[in-house]
Amino acid sequence: MRAAKLRIVLECLALRANCVVSSDFLAEALWDGHPPAQPGPQLQVYIANLRRILEPDRPKGGAPQRIASRPGGYSLSVTADELDILQFRELISAGEQAVEAGDLVGGAERLRAAVQLFTGLPFPDLADAELFQPELDQLEEARLDAYQDLADVELALGRHGSLVRELQRLVQEHPYRERLWAALVVALYRCDRQADALAACREARRAFTAGLGIDPGARLRELAALVLRQDASLDAPASEGNPRARQRLDNLPNELTPLVGREAELGEVCSLYRKEGCRLVTVTGPGGTGKTRLALAAAAQLRERMADGVGWVNLAPLTQVEQVPGAIAATLGLADRAGEDPLKVASRFLRTRRLLLVLDNFEHLEEAWPVVLDMLTAAPDLRILATSRRRLGLRAEYEYELAPLALPPIDPPAPLPELREVPALKLLVARGRAVRPHFDIDQDNAGVLIRLCHRLDGLPLAIELAAARLRDRSEEDLFHDLEFNLAELPEAFRDLPDRQRTLTATLAWSYELLGPQERRLFDQLGVFAADPAEVAVGGVCSGVADTNTSIGVLARHSLLRRYRDSMGTSRVSMLHSIREFARNRLAQLADEQALRCRHADFYLRLARTLGPRLWGHGEHKAFRLLTADAAELRSALLWAAGPGGSKDVALQLVGELWHYWELTGDVTEQYRIAVELVEETEGVPAAVLAPALSGAATLCWTVGRNDQATRFHSRAYDAFREAGNSKGVAWTVMCLAVQEAQRSEMATAERLAMDALSAPGATLRTQVAALVLLSRIAFYSGDHPRALELSRECAALARPMGDRWLLGIALTNFAESLQHTGDFGAAETLLTEAIAGVVELGAQGNLVGYLESLAGVHVENQRIEPAIRLLSAADAYRADHGLPLVTDERRRVESIIEAARNGAGPVRFGLAWAAGRSLTLTQAADEVLRGRSRRDGSLPVDGHADPVTYAVDDLPDTAPW
Repeated sequence: MRAAKLRIVLECLALRANCVVSSDFLAEALWDGHPPAQPGPQLQVYIANLRRILEPDRPKGGAPQRIASRPGGYSLSVTADELDILQFRELISAGEQAVEAGDLVGGAERLRAAVQLFTGLPFPDLADAELFQPELDQLEEARLDAYQDLADVELALGRHGSLVRELQRLVQEHPYRERLWAALVVALYRCDRQADALAACREARRAFTAGLGIDPGARLRELAALVLRQDASLDAPASEGNPRARQRLDNLPNELTPLVGREAELGEVCSLYRKEGCRLVTVTGPGGTGKTRLALAAAAQLRERMADGVGWVNLAPLTQVEQVPGAIAATLGLADRAGEDPLKVASRFLRTRRLLLVLDNFEHLEEAWPVVLDMLTAAPDLRILATSRRRLGLRAEYEYELAPLALPPIDPPAPLPELREVPALKLLVARGRAVRPHFDIDQDNAGVLIRLCHRLDGLPLAIELAAARLRDRSEEDLFHDLEFNLAELPEAFRDLPDRQRTLTATLAWSYELLGPQERRLFDQLGVFAADPAEVAVGGVCSGVADTNTSIGVLARHSLLRRYRDSMGTSRVSMLHSIREFARNRLAQLADEQALRCRHADFYLRLARTLGPRLWGHGEHKAFRLLTADAAELRSALLWAAGPGGSKDVALQLVGELWHYWELTGDVTEQYRIAVELVEETEGVPAAVLAPALSGAATLCWTVGRNDQATRFHSRAYDAFREAGNSKGVAWTVMCLAVQEAQRSEMATAERLAMDALSAPGATLRTQVAALVLLSRIAFYSGDHPRALELSRECAALARPMGDRWLLGIALTNFAESLQHTGDFGAAETLLTEAIAGVVELGAQGNLVGYLESLAGVHVENQRIEPAIRLLSAADAYRADHGLPLVTDERRRVESIIEAARNGAGPVRFGLAWAAGRSLTLTQAADEVLRGRSRRDGSLPVDGHADPVTYAVDDLPDTAPW
């Protein structure tokens, strides 16, 4: 009995460790509410005995360290590692902080350690005392909360298999814990036990209705529907333990033909990355050995080891070292809108990723080696695979020299089964069958095919080009043709390496087999940057009687490939080495400059046709068409703006395409070119100069050069007036008003916006843009009724224009005003419509801002976790793209994040933030639209603006001038 009393005193002190426990409370606990008349002396005896037990070596008369006397009671002094309840609380706090910071693995370890401290009933001597029930209930609640958090974290880490049995036990012991049931359903589903997952949903429902008389919550009800339709949201994460899981990058080109005869080389290249410290491999060798093809196959095999995927960067179209960082950034999906160095943007993006980056065709940009070094230094988990005709010359580099394909023995010849496995012959037979389905090596043709492979030096490209001729040539005739041509051509190319001479000769031989018309067309195809439409080939190339027929001949000679793109446009594509050969031929033409001028004129006409359609109902198709020819438009601009080009053409391209570039968000290069063009414009007609100045000003504003934008808009204003373009004058006044507002000159901004609104030449777009600005001025000045009225009018006017870009801005402003009135449902509807418009158009422009605004509405609607996911995806996008928020917007977004954190708690916040980190902006938008569709059954529409229907012929003029 005495020992039991000692345990009660100790447990009371431990339950409230490091706090003063009153003597009255201890007496109440010891004698179960019926203490003796003088409990003090007996209590002192118990305390003294405990002190001797806890501090057996304390000197007589020394002050006790463990149980100290305090005014009115006693206090037990312990550290966290000495007492389980303190350690439990510390582990819970550490686990929550780790999850909130994105360290899911660390968080799971701490939460698991916390729940494992409970090996039995805590404080068993106090379990039946009513006095302690609230505190013990609170402790049990904390234990179960920890289990629920742990289950959610381990599900996020993909550890569903090890959770099922534990969760089944917990839901039987605690049947009214919805989060435990939900975790069990997800774990069962991810273990391919869909029937058991549905059974768990039914069992949970029975438990709640029978035991509590209520239905389970929305999450459990939703899970049953998600399981039935096998919704992708229930799928396990792609990888375990990644604290900041990312959407995997995978832009490898499709393999049009299987890799033949390179199995050993493929294995060797992949095995190099298993060496300790190997992060850069360069596949070297002469042109035509198949470096690109091998790199493609190696990247496809290695991508499973790369947590963040593989990025393929084609350097062949580039002409300057300075373009390399931009090409890499573009491959990574980093459109630099802030004018920041693309190398810095890419390095920041790669810093936390395990990713393979393939840099194909590096040989003509060898001086770009510092780019590779900078990325390797900045990103410790980055792996790079380069292809080049020679090594890059870096200390970290592993060179893999790719030899031609192994050749068959000539004398004595090997048996046929062995010959069929020799790489060079294997490739020749495989490609020959593409043009002669029953082609094979046999006793009759073995000798000539062996000699043919030797004549081609085992070069894969040469073999493929030669095999294409088997369509209309016998093996013997092909060998004789090849023997004659290749015997002469090496003498003409003595400055090239031996094997490259053979490839060049093979290309030249194929070229010589063409007729005059086809040669002429082939030479001129070198003017194109990528895959031109066949109509463009016909419009640019000259001196060819029948372009279509000549393209067909070139295709039969395997010098190009015809295909239809996603919009059904017929296009032609060349291998890089063949395109280089065509460019060399182009450089020998006397009319090269005239051809480049026709190329620029053709794409200027395309820009003139499609540019105005970006402002209205035709914008979706116009945007896709311009994107399909973006490489050619860029090439035309670079030529026109360069030495020997045409400044007038370049200025017109800027004037027509600036809004397209604005929609894409990728404006850094165009901004620099446009500024250089409009700085010196003496003698340029005002009608040409004004749109270019306005476009250059908008590009300056996009990259944050507001003073420069104002200067160019002021010049544009004068040029539009000189040209008699009243529409352009009104648009420019509106643009100047925006810039004044950004400088917080609100009075001037409002005056200019009113001027633009009432200007005689103001188009509907200019008027809507001016109204948008006036609504923002009213909102920030505190006149919220006027802001609401104006923003409603903006949405009503913008909707029939068919311009998703402008409508999205109008809807966002309208939504913010509605949110201020407390109409959160309507605000969500408007923002979802704005997001849907961006997704439909395919231009990400303002999407990140729309998602942040929607997150704010979600927080107001208590949809906390979806809000956190959107905020996290937006934050990752801004960090990776170098797009910081301006001060006011940063405060607004930070306040939304803080409200979401407070509403979710650390674990839920950390899990949702980590989940959002894995989303691209497009995926986040798709998640929004799918969720809204599930709730409403249809895509949202704005119920606040009266719909207006226009016939096509009655569409308003929505272009700015």
